[in-house]
Amino acid sequence: MNALINSDIANAMVLLRAAINNAMDAIEKGEVEEINLGNYVPFSLVVEVAESRGWKEDEYTDFETNGWQNDCWYYMLTPDNKSVVIESCLWKGQATSISVEEYNKWKYYGE
Repeated sequence: MNALINSDIANAMVLLRAAINNAMDAIEKGEVEEINLGNYVPFSLVVEVAESRGWKEDEYTDFETNGWQNDCWYYMLTPDNKSVVIESCLWKGQATSISVEEYNKWKYYGE
């Protein structure tokens, strides 16, 4: 029984990593400006996949959190220096998403 559970979890992680990779590829190619990954995609996994693709932390923008539901915003640069933000929640709250920062600012602040 445990072997089946372990293989199910391993298979799910392979598929989830592939989905995140495909989403990041679409962002890098400019096919989309924002992708909502849903409520159950771990923030740490998204950052791990981003780093494996060569995305780097944006040193000029702080990691942001709020205390309400542990929502967070993490700013990164793609290999071609496209500024993106990964939004997520460390507990319960907003869904995990990736968006091009210029699009994100326009969406929320009307710039």
